[in-house]
Amino acid sequence: MRLTAFLAIVSLMSHAPSPEFVALQRVVAGRYSLHRELGRGGMGVVFLARDVALDRLIAIKLLPPELAAEPALRQRFLAEARTAAGLSHPHVVSIHAVEEHGDLVFFVMGYVDGETLGQRVRRAGAMPSAELMRVVQEVAWALGHAHSRGLVHRDVKPDNVLLERDSGRALVTDFGIARVVASSDTPGAGTVIGTPQYMSPEQAEGRPVDPRSDLYSLGVTAFYAATARLPFESESVAGMLAQHVQRPAPPIASLAPSLPPRFAAAIDRCLAKAPDERFASAEELAEEVRVARGTQTDLPVPVRRFARETYAVGGEAGGYLASAAAVAVVLQTFRAIQGDFLGFISMFEVLLVTVFVSLSGMRFAQLVPLARELLRHGYDHGSVRAALELEDRRRREEAEVAPKQSRVGDVLTVGAAGAVAAGGFAIMGMSDLPMLIEALGWLMAMGAPVAAVRRLVGRRGGSRLWNRLMRGRFGRWVFGVGKIGLKERPEALQPGEHTEVALGRVATELYAALPDEQRKQLGNVPALVAHLEADATALRGRVLGEKTDERLAVAVAALEGLRLNLLRLHAGAATLHELTRDVEAARRVGEEIDAALRAREEVEEIAPERTPV
Repeated sequence: MRLTAFLAIVSLMSHAPSPEFVALQRVVAGRYSLHRELGRGGMGVVFLARDVALDRLIAIKLLPPELAAEPALRQRFLAEARTAAGLSHPHVVSIHAVEEHGDLVFFVMGYVDGETLGQRVRRAGAMPSAELMRVVQEVAWALGHAHSRGLVHRDVKPDNVLLERDSGRALVTDFGIARVVASSDTPGAGTVIGTPQYMSPEQAEGRPVDPRSDLYSLGVTAFYAATARLPFESESVAGMLAQHVQRPAPPIASLAPSLPPRFAAAIDRCLAKAPDERFASAEELAEEVRVARGTQTDLPVPVRRFARETYAVGGEAGGYLASAAAVAVVLQTFRAIQGDFLGFISMFEVLLVTVFVSLSGMRFAQLVPLARELLRHGYDHGSVRAALELEDRRRREEAEVAPKQSRVGDVLTVGAAGAVAAGGFAIMGMSDLPMLIEALGWLMAMGAPVAAVRRLVGRRGGSRLWNRLMRGRFGRWVFGVGKIGLKERPEALQPGEHTEVALGRVATELYAALPDEQRKQLGNVPALVAHLEADATALRGRVLGEKTDERLAVAVAALEGLRLNLLRLHAGAATLHELTRDVEAARRVGEEIDAALRAREEVEEIAPERTPV
């Protein structure tokens, strides 16, 4: 991912950066370059940043200074970082460093490009069962890893589960209130900490908790992800906690009937009031979900995604083709009523049929780049056949959950479409009607059947037929088309910009946007920026040692200072005097680095003469 995109956001900000942003950036300048705030909560502010030396995106979580001044909260925050830093698992967000600088307390962690499970549900609604089962299994694995090391998370909830954008992988974050089990210096019995909507009964009552408390919270999280609603609702915290303690959760199958029965039973078991009635461990829950998932666990994410997209393409493309047929049938039916069955095919009819057939072809064509992307990752047509079969089987199982209601819906759809079309034919058969009424009759006669056919074919037969075609020769042909030119014209990878290059560009753009008078007072800042950028690039090109690494950090820190104060000057939060001072300091930094580079070059020039041949 290119750094420029993130820095562009910062450069276009019209308001002053937050005080936390400015204070933290000054402390970490040269080592980390802050881009923007990702979010904030009761226990911290999270920033997206760049590791200068390693040129990678990271996240920094900062304890708000007003909270860091309180010793108990400060220690709890540090405990969070040290707790999470001791965990090493593919489904736990990694912690790279923990630091204290005066009032600033923060830790550096891996950046996950994606969204939280909570954001996913709020954006797109309830998750499909196959995807949800995978997420629950991965979170259970992460919790099992933490529990085996004596840690209870205590705040499992959708907003603490991150979903990686490319792979869909789930990662657990924010062990902000986790504590070492049986530790003597943590909150004692009677202390209630956590999120009320996801809190276990024993946690709500302030009683001692164990790993089974996290399983209850995971059950509530899964309930929310499967239904887009919580098992309990209350306007007050006390009311919410009381329901967790006293009221049984509704069976999830009553709200999400498409869930596999075994998985639904696992969620209900997690929501048992008594800890002894839940799963004994997170590993046991993960195994139960694995069984419920069946063989889908062995399929790579890109292959599963292709199978789902194939089903969607089949439904839409089949619906368009069925619409074309429906248009032709409706028009010929009307002509038969008028006594001219198949006697004439109008240009209007040809145009409508052509439009629907073209839409179907365009939708189908989208499968070729998807197949091409799979080929780039090393998957061929044989790799997706099993995924297509599993997707077809899963869809059939979900359709069998409520077959009676589905058939009733189909009958009602056909009946309503027939009634509307009959009304349209009746209007079309009348004479001496206004043009607007006649057009309405045409719309009713054609629109209702087309909409009904698209719905029935797209939901019933189109997707399955397309799925079978993709598993056979037709699918092999699609992958054959995707291979064309793949080896001859491989896609070149574009390396990301170094931090100093992106910082230099943004600083130059911010300078150019200043009024003429301010630019005159500051002098030739673009030349200074280019100078520092060139110095940093030269240092990065050398084998990094302690001195070189330190000078690189100083050069980037100087660029960072210019960028930050130019940004604050635009927002009215800095003075021209402050920026002038930073410009002079940056100029001295450039001179010192130039001197060091010249001295190193002189040593390199004479070194070969002193080296034996």
